[in-house]
Parts: sequence; structure tokens; C-alpha cells
Amino acid sequence: MGGSERKNGRYLVLLIILVGVFMSVLDAVALNIALPSITSYFQVAVADTQWVVTGYLLAQTCFLIISGKIAERVGQARMFNLGLIVFSAASLMCALSSSLSELIAFRLVQGLGGSMLFSVSTAIVFRTFGPTERGKAMGFLGATVAVGGMLGPVIGGLLVGTLGWRSIFLVNVPIGLVAAVVAVKVLRVDETLADRLHLDLPGSALWIASIAALVLMLGRLGDTGSFTPETLAYLGAFVLATVLFVLWERRTKEPLLDLSVFRIWRFDLIGLSMVVFFITVNMVTILGPFYFEGVLNYDPETVGFIFMLLPSVMMFGSPLVGRVYDKVRFRPYAAAGHLVRAGSMLLLAFGLLTLNVPLTLVAFALMGVGSSLFQTPNNSEFMLCLPREKSGLASSIQATTRNLSMSVGVSLATMLMTIMMGSMDYSAIAGGPLAGELATSVAVAISMGAVLSVLGAGLSFLSERAVMGALGPVHHEESAK
Repeated sequence: MGGSERKNGRYLVLLIILVGVFMSVLDAVALNIALPSITSYFQVAVADTQWVVTGYLLAQTCFLIISGKIAERVGQARMFNLGLIVFSAASLMCALSSSLSELIAFRLVQGLGGSMLFSVSTAIVFRTFGPTERGKAMGFLGATVAVGGMLGPVIGGLLVGTLGWRSIFLVNVPIGLVAAVVAVKVLRVDETLADRLHLDLPGSALWIASIAALVLMLGRLGDTGSFTPETLAYLGAFVLATVLFVLWERRTKEPLLDLSVFRIWRFDLIGLSMVVFFITVNMVTILGPFYFEGVLNYDPETVGFIFMLLPSVMMFGSPLVGRVYDKVRFRPYAAAGHLVRAGSMLLLAFGLLTLNVPLTLVAFALMGVGSSLFQTPNNSEFMLCLPREKSGLASSIQATTRNLSMSVGVSLATMLMTIMMGSMDYSAIAGGPLAGELATSVAVAISMGAVLSVLGAGLSFLSERAVMGALGPVHHEESAK
């Protein structure tokens, strides 16, 4: 096979990965738009319908590490292929659901399929592309996650408005099945499989209990904006399950999660920097619509198009940064990305306070630049922290970190806005004479996000300094092989 054919083959693999990731991200957020229609169709309470979204996130987050572990035996390519099939089949069953209980059950299965896709997607891209092209490929992957997350509400709104809520699921079926057929033919990963499956069942049970309690706690915080007895109960369950999980993993011979990777200081720094990034990303995406609809009285469609600006910049910026990163690796890209995002968030806060829409648009564009600078180098360095044979573990940890951080961002944004508004209710002040209080609340909360981004810049700088200084280029290049 010639060089051109091999290159085309790699990019076909990348395209398959991007399709699977885009579908998974899209379904994670698009259903928010369909919840009113689903609630009316099944004639149930809003609190019950919310499980359509929560169940998907819960299943996906709980099983990311477990799917990554199983992939060590069955292979990353097979795990991804199976994820496409499970996700597509579950999408069809969701569309055919005759009751809310059935829909929630199949959303759990769909979340399981999403965990299979996400747990190995970064690892497959990392293994498929060499050091000279890896950054660009990772840039496309990062841009796809961002675009899917931002376009989810827009696409969801168009589908629900024209074809009904079932269309959000049905559109996945042909795309997913075609991708699965192509993947069976072309998706190959150069990896050494484990001789048998070492699945730590007690550890898996404790892990699921820990993550489920955390996701449910964050969900309740997002709903109420405060610590209720139910929230505290989830917090207690999370702490207990986590402590038991760590104690068990330290003593078992075949742990679900190799805790020794967290002794790598650079791995921890990059991971924490990623946590800050995704928290601030979701703070903006959650708070922004409250402002544009509650203060400026914009309709949801207009708000959706405003929020398309950020992923539009990333769609071009992330691959470009990846290309530069491939050529000149040892630069503080992620730290600079955090600082640009911090500046853009302060600019956005000022624009919100002064009702300056053009300034807010400039801030969104700058935020896209900062996100592009951060995401590709950070993701690549995260993968490079561990040996090549642990790429699946790094990929699944990365996906779990992203999901949990985004949940934290939602809860934190909601709590900050609630605290700033005091006893005032959003529905009572939106569009009215007290809308200025809402604008101030959102602006202050986003300013706090800017402070978090400065903290993220410090974490990124420390990790990048380790690469450029103590480790040295030679060591780093060897770890990439």
C-alpha cells in the first residue's frame, strides 16, 4: 500500500471516529430541547422526563472506565464497532418507545453504547496517527466534541420542530449502521491484547456506585442551586463508595483502575487543567441562554445561532493549532489557551453588564481561539503521559473527567446565579424591570469562571514547564513512540 493510500486510510478511520463521537455528544445535549415535547406526549411530570437526559449521562459516565478495561481484552477497534451497533440499535428502540419507562431504559442502553465509543476514541486516534500528524487529528476530534455540544440544541430544535422528538433518535440509525459497516472493514488498531479479561467486579460495583452518586448529586445541585438533604445523602454515598473503591483497588491484584497513574505529577496537572476547562465551558453554555432570553428577550433560535460562533471558530482553529503543535511541540499552548479564555470571559462579563451585544460576540470568538489553543495540545499531552500500552486507560479517564467536569460546571453556574439573585426567581424577573439583576448575576458568575481559567493556566504552565524543562525534548519524543 502506497503512502497516499495509507494516509487516506488513516483519515477514513478518523472520519469514522468523528461520526461516532459526534452522534454521542449530540444525543447528550439535543434531548434537552425535546423534553417539553416528550413530557406532553407521555403526559408525565417534568421531573420524571428529566431522567431521559440524566439516565444517558449516568450510564455513559459510569461505564467509561469499565468499557476501557474490557477493550484491553477485546481490542479498541472491536469495542468502538460494538459501541456503534449498540448506540444505533438503542437509538431505534428509543424512537419506538411506547412509554416513558421504555424510553428511559433504552436511553440507559444508549448511554452504555456511548461509553464504548468515548472510552477508546482518543486512544484509537492517538495510535492511528504518528507524532507528525497526531496533533492535527486530535484537533479534529476536539473540534467535533465542541461542535456537537454547541450544535446539539440547534439541531435538536430543528428536528423536534419539523419531525417530532422521535426524529432525534431515528437520525442516528442509518448513520451509525453505515459507520459500523465501514468500521468493520477499515478500523484496525496496532495493539497487544490481554490474554484474558481481568474485570474487577467488586471494584466495578463500587466505581458505578461512586460515579452514580456524584452525577446524581451534581444533577440535584443543578436543579435546586443549593444543598438539600437529598443532595447531602448523595454526597455521603459518593464519599463512602469512593473511599471503599480506593481501599479495594489498592489491595486487589487486578484492579479496575490502575491508581499508580495518579502518582505521575504531570498527568495529574494536565487532568486538573482539563477539569477547569470543561467546568468553565459549561458555565458559559448554561448561563448564556438565561441572559440572552431573560435580559435581551431573544428567542431560542437566535440564542442558538449566537452560540454557534464559538464552535465555528474551534472547527477551524483546533486542527490549525494541532498542525502547529505537530511541528513545534514544546510551547505553553494550553496555558495560553486558558489565559485567552480568562480574558474573553472578563470581556464577555463586561459586555453582558453593558448590554453590548457586538462585544459579547467578539468575546465568544476569542473564547473559541482560547479553546482551540488549549484542547488539542492538552489532550495530546495527557495521552503522552502514560506508556503507549496504557492509551486505552488514558482515553477512558479523559472521557470520564470531561463528563464529570461538565456536570460540575452546570451545578456551579446554577448555584452562583442563584446566590447572586438571592431570593428572586428567574421566571419572575426575566424580561421585566429587574432584568438588570439577572444580567449582573450572570456577569459575576462568568467573571468567577475567568478566575478559574487563570488557575487552569497556572496548572497548565506547570505541566508544560515539566515537559520543556525537566523531562526534555528527547524524553518526550521517546514517550510518544
